[in-house]
Amino acid sequence: MRPIRVARSLGVVKTLLILLVTAATMFAAEPTRQDGLSIHLLPDRVAKIGGGHGGFTVTDPETRERGATYAEPKELLAYFQHLPMSVQLNGIWIVTTHPSSYSEGEKTKLKALAATCGEKKIPVYVCRASELPEGWKRLE
Repeated sequence: MRPIRVARSLGVVKTLLILLVTAATMFAAEPTRQDGLSIHLLPDRVAKIGGGHGGFTVTDPETRERGATYAEPKELLAYFQHLPMSVQLNGIWIVTTHPSSYSEGEKTKLKALAATCGEKKIPVYVCRASELPEGWKRLE
């Protein structure tokens, strides 16, 4: 082959690859709350009123009923990693209340969860209950 033909062929191949990558990115589904794991970050001092303990209270992805409350991010992630892959791909969605309701330790746990999920490429979204349904922000 002549050098000009090879250069043109490579240019066409590069253009096609760029178009394919762009199309794949455009059509990749964004995570959705209804398909992910919904959680309420229950402040410990509020939970104690009812005789319980605070933490990450999950909503079962299949039954949509309130499930267990996990005190530690590590426990929550162990539960999350046993869920179907379709749920895992849609990430973790956490509803919070007013920031002053949480102790420094609880805020640290949320940050630790976000950091661990970031390392594992698990999308995590957070929204204050007062800002639902439009207030979702991705934690990085």
